Amino acid sequence: MTGDDALEAAIDDLVHRGCDLADAGDHAGAAALFRRAAEQGSALAWFNLGNSLRALHRWEDAVRAHEQAAALGEGDAWLNLALVLLDLHRWPEAERAARRAIALGDTAGWGPLGSALEEQGRRGEAVSAFRLGAERGDLAATVQLAWALHEDGEDTAAQAWMRRAAEGGDAQARAVLACWRWDATTDAALEDELRAGAEVYPPARVDLAHLLRATGRVEEARSTLEAGALRNEEDTWLPLGNLLLDEFQQEVAAAAAYRAGIDAGDLHCHHNLGVLLLAQGDVDGAVEQLLLGAEGGDELAARVLREVLEEE
Repeated sequence: MTGDDALEAAIDDLVHRGCDLADAGDHAGAAALFRRAAEQGSALAWFNLGNSLRALHRWEDAVRAHEQAAALGEGDAWLNLALVLLDLHRWPEAERAARRAIALGDTAGWGPLGSALEEQGRRGEAVSAFRLGAERGDLAATVQLAWALHEDGEDTAAQAWMRRAAEGGDAQARAVLACWRWDATTDAALEDELRAGAEVYPPARVDLAHLLRATGRVEEARSTLEAGALRNEEDTWLPLGNLLLDEFQQEVAAAAAYRAGIDAGDLHCHHNLGVLLLAQGDVDGAVEQLLLGAEGGDELAARVLREVLEEE
């Protein structure tokens, strides 16, 4: 074996071992091995190093690794570079990287390109990018197109594209489709679809709980929402608090659920907590919560706050 062959074998060994660690979730260990291989000039090692650094939330280091991989000829690095730049909200740079990935034949680049364009306020171009990706069979772009059409009120077209993604094997797309159908019909026949989607799409768990409550199974609705709460799914806290208050008259537990929802980032929990505190006679506490909701843009909280202040 020549010296070059030995070096190549050593690099391959480092990359393979790094991939094994990355697959096991040890991205720090993987990054150490990938870096050793990258320092020997391996474009693939730089690419894998960028992926592990992104998993470690070391965004800037990941950018540099993917840039080095791309400079050494690793074409796949452009797509992953675009994704990291999206993480960093560096939209024009993400756009350029995504366009480069597409130019090299990577059809998965249309989704990141659409995201970068949308964040720059170029909505029409973004939808066109999502559509081009969807038409080329990229499931992620198909889902993004469906959401864009849904937000634009084109529900029939949105459902058709989301269905295509679901039929292509995207489990979350199937769950989203079930939620859309539930919102439109409240059809109890969607129970199995919502159950299947609950583990991959938290809003499906919430809709399942609404279905269970509507069909008189309040205890199961509670346990369904509590399962989401244990996973700290933001969507579950508000309906859990409402259920605890309305069906079980457990004000303390409901307030705790609303507060947990606030901690998880659900702005609307301020309103519900404020209304609960108001009913308990804690006007100062209610005003504080309603004000926080109003300042965050919750129009319902702002309206109730005005009504409370007018009565003072």
